Amino acid sequence: MSIKLIAIDLDDTLLRDDISISDYTKKTLQAALAKGVRIVIATGRMFQAARPWGQAIGLGDVPMICYTGALTGLCESGKIIRNVTVEKEKALDILSTIKEEGWYAHTYIDDELHVPYYDWRTKAYEHQCRVKAHVDGEAFYHPEKEPTKILVCEYYDQKMKEIDGILRKKYGDAVNQVKSKPYFFEMNHKDCSKGNAIRAMCALYGISIENTMTFGNGNNDVSMLSITPWSFAVANASDSAKAAASHETASNNEDGVAKAVEKYVLEG
Repeated sequence: MSIKLIAIDLDDTLLRDDISISDYTKKTLQAALAKGVRIVIATGRMFQAARPWGQAIGLGDVPMICYTGALTGLCESGKIIRNVTVEKEKALDILSTIKEEGWYAHTYIDDELHVPYYDWRTKAYEHQCRVKAHVDGEAFYHPEKEPTKILVCEYYDQKMKEIDGILRKKYGDAVNQVKSKPYFFEMNHKDCSKGNAIRAMCALYGISIENTMTFGNGNNDVSMLSITPWSFAVANASDSAKAAASHETASNNEDGVAKAVEKYVLEG
């Protein structure tokens, strides 16, 4: 077995619960790079919120698949390689429904976070992702540009179930829908997923999917965990991620990614 590309989710997979990365993990990934293995970050995060972690690990100008596959950029240079947006008519329809239902939501346009109003959820997201939100008021529901992603945030389980049901019924055939966390319902272009973005990276580099290793923990990782025999769910992963993965490794807090890379790539 020869692994030539490793794609890794960030939150709850590579990053620990306290949003840190151990020195052991950094050294292990750098050793894989030195061996000639390509590393790709694949996250639901914004590009600007993901770049500091690639830089902190010292990976160089590696590709970062962001927004669950909708945008790909280069870590160090900041160059955007690909940005697939939600068609304006569809986006305006979805935002109209969000307004009518009174849900709290985000849009992401040109890698900037937009909200209709500021509350504790905005503050928590800013802290988690280390970004600043643009508070748009009524203009939030009528953006001039097409969004890369639309996200509805709801922390109450029963309310999220209602939101999930409505959005899947109305827009399930129009956009890609995924829940990266139980309280985040995300929508982007129909053809966008982490799995499709990784296939595109493999095609670009001339690498077979059978020589690709993937790591994830959540529902938005299923598309990339299901395409290769070298997919790993961390121990803290969702049931859907574990079902899609071919293997399981230690949790994010126990350096599960690094342990698998060390065993199967550096020692293999």
